[in-house]
Amino acid sequence: MKNKQAFTLIELLVVIAIIAILAGILLPALARAKQQATGANCISAKKQMQVAWTMYANDFGDRLAFNNDQSQDYEATHDWAEGILDWSTNPENTNYMYLIDPRVSSMGPYVGKNYLIEWCPADIYVGPHQTPLGWAHRCRSISMDGAVGDGKKYTFSNWGGVQMWWAKKMSDLIAPGTAQSWVFSDEHPDSIDDEIMYIDPGCTNGTGTFTELPASYHNLACGVSFADGHVELHKWFETETVHPVTYSDIDQVGVTRSRDLAWLAQRTPHAPGQP
Repeated sequence: MKNKQAFTLIELLVVIAIIAILAGILLPALARAKQQATGANCISAKKQMQVAWTMYANDFGDRLAFNNDQSQDYEATHDWAEGILDWSTNPENTNYMYLIDPRVSSMGPYVGKNYLIEWCPADIYVGPHQTPLGWAHRCRSISMDGAVGDGKKYTFSNWGGVQMWWAKKMSDLIAPGTAQSWVFSDEHPDSIDDEIMYIDPGCTNGTGTFTELPASYHNLACGVSFADGHVELHKWFETETVHPVTYSDIDQVGVTRSRDLAWLAQRTPHAPGQP
């Protein structure tokens, strides 16, 4: 009989070692590529939301989409979106009709049926009570700046030494201008509830309180859109901002000289003539 050819143990170990080395090199690169693709999808979705938001203003004589605080009693005006998100099994967490149905969402006709543009593909968080139901994610990741859009707002007693104010028309966006006024942002999974996100415009030195936290889905960054239509993946620096997801409510995070709060405050519209 002829001798059968086979790998020796040493040859097999060498092959395994080479595969392990290649995996060690390629897997981080693949992870970075996936992260970059997710970030690009997030930016694309925010740009589509900005187009829809601008189209609404163009069709309604420069008036911005209503942005009510749903914890307040308010007139029967259609908000830009509705529905309260939390970690319960409330069906509002997955009901896309609150985002696209023109009977409840004023921006519904401008978004069409593309409800996924209001969800960040990196937001895959579901709570311990939601996982058994087979939920992949909740229906919305973004919120609108509380200083943009008319409606009933929560009245803060100590608003950083400046008068609480919000833009009702596109032409109201003067301080700062449209290129520096943020409109939509991903909100932290433990912080997001209704569709509004407040930032105190008086905290330009970074000392004050995060009423609500932004998200940090993309390697400590999140998507933020601006009134002129551009979108950024902005990276956060402070540990208070990049808060781990705990599946519990986060509210009122006090900070001192936070670069992150300062950045958002400087880009939150305020009444012209105020510092």
